[in-house]
Amino acid sequence: MADPARTSSGSIDVLPPHLIDQIAAGEVIERPASVVKELIENAIDAAATQIDVEIEGAGSKQMRVVDNGVGMTPADVVLAIQRHATSKIRSLDDLSSIMTFGFRGEALAAVGSVSHLEIVSRPRGVEAALLKFWEGGVPIEERTLGAPTGTAVTVRHLFYNTPARREYLRAPTTESKRLIETVTDFACVHHRIGFTLTVDGKPLLRLAPADTMRPRLVDLFGTKTAEALIDFSGGDAELGVSGFAGKPELARTTRDRILIYVNSRRVGSPSIAHAATAAYGETIPRGRFPFAIVCVNVNPRRVDVNVHPTKREVRFASGRAIYDLTHYSINKSIFASSRTAPVMSLDNGEGAGPAGAGHTFPGTAMPRPPSAVGTAPERDAALRLAMPTPHVERGGEGATADAESSPVSQFTPQAAVADGVSNLWQFNDVYIAAVVGDELWIIDQHTAHERIQYEALLKRMDERSADSQQLLFPESIELEPQVWPVFEESQELLVALGFQVREFGARTVLLEGVPVGLRVKNPVTLFRRVVEDIEIARKAGEDLRKAAAMSTACRSSVMAGDRLKPAEMQALFSGLMHTENPFSCPHGRPTMVKIPIADFDRRFCRK
Repeated sequence: MADPARTSSGSIDVLPPHLIDQIAAGEVIERPASVVKELIENAIDAAATQIDVEIEGAGSKQMRVVDNGVGMTPADVVLAIQRHATSKIRSLDDLSSIMTFGFRGEALAAVGSVSHLEIVSRPRGVEAALLKFWEGGVPIEERTLGAPTGTAVTVRHLFYNTPARREYLRAPTTESKRLIETVTDFACVHHRIGFTLTVDGKPLLRLAPADTMRPRLVDLFGTKTAEALIDFSGGDAELGVSGFAGKPELARTTRDRILIYVNSRRVGSPSIAHAATAAYGETIPRGRFPFAIVCVNVNPRRVDVNVHPTKREVRFASGRAIYDLTHYSINKSIFASSRTAPVMSLDNGEGAGPAGAGHTFPGTAMPRPPSAVGTAPERDAALRLAMPTPHVERGGEGATADAESSPVSQFTPQAAVADGVSNLWQFNDVYIAAVVGDELWIIDQHTAHERIQYEALLKRMDERSADSQQLLFPESIELEPQVWPVFEESQELLVALGFQVREFGARTVLLEGVPVGLRVKNPVTLFRRVVEDIEIARKAGEDLRKAAAMSTACRSSVMAGDRLKPAEMQALFSGLMHTENPFSCPHGRPTMVKIPIADFDRRFCRK
C-alpha cells in the first residue's frame, strides 16, 4: 500500500539523473530502428559519403553504424553522450532555421542510458582515435587506438536495464523489417551517400553513390518498378515539391509506399499522402494507394521540425499551399504522360466528351448484348471436349496463358451435366445467367471462380498435395530490402501453396513454378502480390494459411471483362455448386443472386 505521506502535498523529489535519462530515452528510443535512425542522422550531419550499418539479432543483440564523416575529437566524444550536448544550435534563432537532422543533443544520451555503448572516432588531422565504453550511461573505459577518419558507434544489449521496454518489442521479423525500412528510407533520398546494410552477417544492401535519384531507385526497388516511376516537380526555391509518381499499376492496398520527405527528412503527413492519392483521380480504384516519393523543399522558417520527440512529424506554416502544389504537380505528370493515360471508350456515339464522361479504364468492359451458349448439339459437343491443360509460357513482360486462353480449364466440364443446367449465357463479360427451376440465377464470374479456387487451394494445403506447374523459363526476382524478411518467414507457406521458389543470392529469389491449374498471366506479379498480402494479414493478426490461399485465388481468377466459352461457363457453374460455401467469395462478397420467376410475372402484370 502506498505511503500517504509520499503522495501528499510537499513530498516532491527530484529524480536521479540515471532515471531521468531512461525516461527521456523512452521518448526518443522506441525500438531498435529508432537507434539506427538517430545514428544515421548523426552520420549524415557529419558530412559522411559512406555509411555502413550492421545488425544482429533484430537489433537487440547489436547495431553498428560506421561513417567516414568529419569525426570527433576526444573531448567531443566525452561530451557527445551528455544530454543536450550539441554542435547544431547556439540560440533560439538557430532552432527556427535548423537544416541538420539531429539538433537537441538527446540521441546518444538516450541510447547510452539503455544499452552498452561504444564509440570510436577520429577527426582528420588527428593521429589516433578515442575508443570509449559506457554501460547504462555510465563511463566504463576509454583508450586510444588506430582507426580511419570518421565515427563508429556500436550499441549492444538494447534495453538490458529496462526489461519492461523489451516486452513491448515486436517479433524479430517485424523489428528487422523496421530496421531495413529505416535504412532504405535514408538511402532513397540521400543518393549521393553510399550505403551498405548487413543483417546477421548477410549483406542485404550495397549501394554506390549516385549523381541522381533514379539509379538509387533502381537499386532499391528493381528495374521494372523504377521504369514505372514518372518524375514530377513544381514550385520554387521558397516552396517546392519533386519526386516520382508510380504508374497506376503499381498501386498497392496500403499507404506504406507513399514516402514523404521534408527537407530530406522522412516524415509522416496524412495531408500530403492524401494529396498524392487524390492526384490520381479514377486511374486507381478506391481502397488502393499509389507508389509515390514526395520530396518537399521548404524554407526552414516555414516548418517546425521540433513538434515530435523523434521528429517523425512536422508542422507547416502553409499546409494548404503544400497540399495544392503536391496534388497539382503529380496530377499534371500522371495525365500528361501517354504511358498512363486512361483508355477511353465512347458509349453514346456522339463524339468525344470531357474526361470522365462515358469512358472506361483498363480492365473494365462496356455492356454487350448477351452471348447465348448455342444449340443443344453445340453445347453437348462442348461438354464432350476435354478442356486444354493449362501451361505457363513466357511472353512480353513474363505474361502467361494457356494454349486456348481458357480461364477455368482446370475444372472438368462434364460435371455440369450432372447438375442438369445447361441454359447458361454471359452478359457484360462479368455475369453468368442461368434459369434454375423457377428462379433466374445471376452469378458473378470473378467471385465464383475465386470461391472455387480458394477451397481447392486450402484442400491441397491441408492434404499437403500441392503440385507445381513448372515455368518454361524461371524468373529471377529481386525483392525490396524490407520484403526479404517477409519472404523468409513465409517461404514454407508459399511452397505449401505450390510455388517453387528458392533463394538466389542476396535479396533475389528464383521462381521456378506456380501452383498447378491456376490462370496465371504474370507469375512474377502473382508471387509479389501474394507475399504482400501475407504480410498485410500478418500485421492484422489473420490466419496466414487462409490469407495466402485467398490471395492466390483472387489474383488468379477470372476477371470482369473475361469472355468465357460455353464450356467454361458450364465448368464454372458446376465447380461453384460443388463448393462448401457457394454463396460468397472468401472476402464475403456474394457470388450469386436469385430472382424468382414470379417476380417477373408480377412486374409484367401476369399475376
